[in-house]
Amino acid sequence: MPENLTALDTDVQRLLDAGYRITIKDNYLIIDNVPYVSSCGVVSRGALISAYTFVNGICNTGDHTVYFTGSMPCRADGTSLEVAMHAGPKLTAPQSIAGLDVYCRFSNYPSPETQAEMRTNIFIKMQHYIRKLESYAIAIDPEVSASGTTSFSYRKETSVFHYPNTAIARAGLDAYEEKLKLKKVAIIGLGGTGAYILDALSKTPVNEIHLFDDDVIQEHNAYRMPGAMPESMVNIGLKKTEYLKDLYHHLRGGINSHSFKIDVTNIHLLNDCTFVFIAVDHGPSRGLIARYLLEQGIPFIDVGIGVDKVTEDLKLIGRARVTLITKNTGDAARLVDSLPKAEDLEEAIYNNIQLTELNALNAMLAVIKYKQYLEFYSEEINADTLKYILSWNQLKTTS
Repeated sequence: MPENLTALDTDVQRLLDAGYRITIKDNYLIIDNVPYVSSCGVVSRGALISAYTFVNGICNTGDHTVYFTGSMPCRADGTSLEVAMHAGPKLTAPQSIAGLDVYCRFSNYPSPETQAEMRTNIFIKMQHYIRKLESYAIAIDPEVSASGTTSFSYRKETSVFHYPNTAIARAGLDAYEEKLKLKKVAIIGLGGTGAYILDALSKTPVNEIHLFDDDVIQEHNAYRMPGAMPESMVNIGLKKTEYLKDLYHHLRGGINSHSFKIDVTNIHLLNDCTFVFIAVDHGPSRGLIARYLLEQGIPFIDVGIGVDKVTEDLKLIGRARVTLITKNTGDAARLVDSLPKAEDLEEAIYNNIQLTELNALNAMLAVIKYKQYLEFYSEEINADTLKYILSWNQLKTTS
């Protein structure tokens, strides 16, 4: 084999030394040209795919399972190995993993000790599955082997993230996550709810996240936003958008801070947005932004919570609302007009009691609705508005 085929991971090097055709693509390791017996009783070839990362000298293979691009493997006599390989049933349609069409997934290991090793040693893991498949193919053709045509390539796509999301590779959610790769999403209002929207949205592969808010950090913000804010950052005049941009910069790039309020003079900055979240507590601003986005055909979600005191019982009544408006929303103009747009002091539909669990719930309902709109999550009932009523323990939908 050529001497220049080398890898940083010594266990990957062992696979190369064994003569396998290897590709490392993003969070996956692929071994091609693996022989197996098809249901027709003939030797065919497929690729084994494993989740794989090698960071700071530490290998992570996700778990002990692998994906396979071939059909369900069989013994030499044509009987299926589905049970022996603990393989899921053949998919009715191929699933895209690492850019390849896979048809089944294997979950096989010799012993609990080996299963644990397979999580941290890619050589042991891949060699196990290669030998299992090869053994049945050799019964038909003693000369067949996965080795002997060594090659190695490393392909890494540009990512907004500073380190890989190994859970996506482990669960095989590549094709699902592709739906979340939007160009530009804006969050208007970075108070309690808006900050939690950012927390969830930052973990999706949207290219740019733009934050709009003219407010500054104060003590109460520390109790209604994700994470723990250092005391040194409270009451020094930090803008919310700047603080949050710096906080999430540890995870990813593409977060842009705009420390000003959206109004008639700058609302055009939303023109090239793919999606917008409105999380403001000022009714007239909500009305201005919602009408503008509707006119521009930009899909958006508006959120709001309300909390009232029941003074005689010393209890609180809480509610949260999520409203999605797109170009396909029926009677969208009417729905926009129904959003709370009154001056806060004149009509306190949403008063200023903010509680982290309601902020977080409101935000997560909004992000779930957003992902349903992008068809990441299923949705059997198409609802324009979700309303959570705390005292009823109910989530109501309206279309």
